[in-house]
Amino acid sequence: MTQWEYRIVENSDASYSQITEMLNDLGSQGWELVSTKGKKPGKLKVFYFKRAL
Repeated sequence: MTQWEYRIVENSDASYSQITEMLNDLGSQGWELVSTKGKKPGKLKVFYFKRAL
């Protein structure tokens, strides 16, 4: 059975280009984005990731 490691990233100040850069960086480290919360500019955005151990 696959075991998972989880990571939560919170950000309220990032632009869309900064978020894209963060997602690409974490993806290159093997993290898979599984969920998000928050969409409005200036509001807290939460990103939930997982990767296999």
